[in-house]
This record gives sequence, structure tokens and C-alpha cells, in this order.
Amino acid sequence: MTAGRFADGELCLATPMARLRSLGRQRTMNFARILSFIDAYSLWLYAVGLLLVLFSLYEFRAAQRNRADTMFTLEREFATIRENRARTMLVTAVALLALLTLLKFAVVPSQTLPPLSEPTPTKLVLEPPTVVPLTPTPTRTRIPTRPRPTPRPATETPRPTPVPPPPCPRPGICITSPTASQVITGQVTIRGTASIDAFQFYKIEYGMGESPELWNSIGDVRGTPVVDGTLGVWDTAGFPEGTYKLRLTVVDSSGNFPPPYEVRVVIQR
Repeated sequence: MTAGRFADGELCLATPMARLRSLGRQRTMNFARILSFIDAYSLWLYAVGLLLVLFSLYEFRAAQRNRADTMFTLEREFATIRENRARTMLVTAVALLALLTLLKFAVVPSQTLPPLSEPTPTKLVLEPPTVVPLTPTPTRTRIPTRPRPTPRPATETPRPTPVPPPPCPRPGICITSPTASQVITGQVTIRGTASIDAFQFYKIEYGMGESPELWNSIGDVRGTPVVDGTLGVWDTAGFPEGTYKLRLTVVDSSGNFPPPYEVRVVIQR
């Protein structure tokens, strides 16, 4: 009985150890395959990395020129974001090239790499189709039927045609909701269209009075064009009652923008 229990214990211990050794061999083979791929296609990997470096340098220089040439604060912020993104891309590309060089010239020579497996071509055997004789389909003779009277369409009650909102002077820059002189309160969803040629970003602002002298932004600058959708949300809680103006400005990639679209609203509780 003691010998039997000892043999069972050895079997229980040997099974997890065998699994661990098998998992280690599998990881070693996977790493060796990766090194084989790097050794075989290192020139292409270097070419992709150099293209990323050149593209990052181009984006970095273009962002610096845009930030130096523009006079608008929003355009400078956008150029700064573009410059930081290009800098991150450049550092990542250089780090990947350094890692590729380390693996290619330091790790690959010290490893025994398995050959990359190539697919074995298989012969495609085409068998001639089996000809199945067709059975003639019997033709049915249609018996003439008595024509049925055509039912008259039911008369529909005419519905009033909804009056569309007045068209915007520029379809690509428009606020459709809230409408002119609309009374608003609380959370207000601003809907409309902000989509022009060479679109870069748009912003929504508000000002107090019939002819505001000071404009304040509603939310952040948005870099995605919108067509007949939600432009932003304005929380009017805490604003004094009175007349306000909403203004939509859409800027293109060259920093120019058409005349903004304005709409008059009234905050009332």
C-alpha cells in the first residue's frame, strides 16, 4: 500500500512539471520564430521604421511652422497638440529601430534559428462533372379565370405639411436648434451642421445682449465635422435671464474661416 501511494504521488508531481516544461519549450519556439522573421525581413522593417521617422520629422516641422505663422490662440493650441503627437511618434520610431538593431546584431547571431516554414504546394485535381439526364417538366395548361373587380383605394385624410425651418445662408455652417428667439432653460442641446471643405475644427461661443462685445467658448474645440447632428451641450443653469447670442465658427486647414453663424436665444425660467 505504501509503495502504491508513493507511485501515485510521483505521477501527480510529474504531470504539472511536464506541463511547465512543455509551456517553456513553446515560448522558446515562439521567440525563435520571431527572431527568424526579424532576420529574414530586417531590410523591410528598417525601411518602415525610416519612413516613420521621416513622416514624424515632417509633421513636427509643419506643426512648428503653423504655430509660428498663426495669430489665433485656438490654432496655436491645435498646432501644439500636433507637434506633441509628432514628437511621440518620432521617439517611438527611433526606439523601435534601436530594438530592431539590438535583436538583429546582438541576439540573432547567438541563437539557433529554425527555418521559416514554407507552404507545400498541393495539386488541385479537377474531376469532370457528372452529367445527370434532365427529366422534361410537364407543361400545365392554365384555365382562364373570371376577372376580379379592382378594389378602389381608400381615401386618405390629408395631413398638414410641416413647415421646414428657414434655410441657412451657408449649408456647411448652420445651427438648426435652438431656433431664432427661442426661449431656453437648463441643459440645451445645440444641433446643426459644421462641415466645410478642408475642415479642421469648429467651436461654439455665446455672448450676452443683442450685440455682444465679449464671446465665451462652450466646451472645447472639436476636430470632427458634424452634418445635421449634435454640435454641443450648453448648461444655462446659473446664467441670468435675458437675451443671448450663439455663434458657430468653422475653421479650415489653412486657418481661414467663413463668416460665423449667429442665432438669438432668450434664457427664461
